[in-house]
Amino acid sequence: MSLKALLFAILFALPILNGLAHPAWGIAVDEQGNIYFTDIFHNERGSLWKLHFNGTLELLLSDFHAHNVSLDVDGNPVSAHGEEHHTMVRLKGSVVSDTLYSTTDIEEFFGGNCTYTKAGDILFGINKKIWRIDTEGNLSAISNHRFEWNQGLFSDTDGNVYAPDIGRDNGAVIKIDTSGQANVIATELITLTNGEFDPHQDVLLGIGKDKEGWLYIAETAGKRIIKFSEEGERETFFTAEGDWFPCGITFQNGSAYILESKMDNGYEGPQITKVSVDGSSEVIFNYESYQAVKTTGTEEKNENDNETLNLFWISLGLVLIVLMALVIYRKLQPPLNKVS
Repeated sequence: MSLKALLFAILFALPILNGLAHPAWGIAVDEQGNIYFTDIFHNERGSLWKLHFNGTLELLLSDFHAHNVSLDVDGNPVSAHGEEHHTMVRLKGSVVSDTLYSTTDIEEFFGGNCTYTKAGDILFGINKKIWRIDTEGNLSAISNHRFEWNQGLFSDTDGNVYAPDIGRDNGAVIKIDTSGQANVIATELITLTNGEFDPHQDVLLGIGKDKEGWLYIAETAGKRIIKFSEEGERETFFTAEGDWFPCGITFQNGSAYILESKMDNGYEGPQITKVSVDGSSEVIFNYESYQAVKTTGTEEKNENDNETLNLFWISLGLVLIVLMALVIYRKLQPPLNKVS
């Protein structure tokens, strides 16, 4: 690894070492209703999870430090590891089907801030620009636009790229179209608080887009999802409850799926809240609750197994006692006299 790459890696890791790591913002839902989401706080350096439509949680990748997950044109999840080596993989079913890119040079590809487009391009942000690796492996900047501080990016089905910049205009979103033209489409997105601006906590993370063309972005200082248009309209779409704050958002069949974390009073999560078309919302998954139920179920199963096993041995013991009693009884009986 080059000295410059090492310095970048150290700088990126410092927030994690100080307990100020940005949470993962990757969430995607396929047509069957399976939810894929990233989580950097469990299973060593992180996890890629699949929440099946029936509610079963499956660990797809462990020790995998991924912030983002997207679906390819066939609905397969694509995600990238973003520490030490930067490796983007595609999964089919529950296994890795192919490695799309791998390097130790974050200037060649940075897995900590990337996405995969429907056209098969890899996009990532580093050195104040957004870069593309096309299907032939060629690397180029998608625009001459320079960001002050970019973390996260989103590509829609038309190939437009949307990326937040928390280093300008109190939080902005930049749109880069397919020709490379960049425009600032939203500013003043970060909620002003009484304290000082914290660039590691007061951030803009995951972006989503619905079928009507509205854009949505997770804003952590206000613990909310902002809904906005490219024409300047905006409103608060969702506000997290308690110590939770939203990290990412995606849409499927008109419903929004919001990935949330809790870090104010100790880390918890992730959890997923579904906002239906009618505006109602419900928590459909919480990691701690799921694990607690799973543990309780395992303990109950073990107890039931132990009870079954104990009943088996007791029954076997009783059978053996009865057989031994019959044998002793027969031994003690006098021999029968033969009748001639």
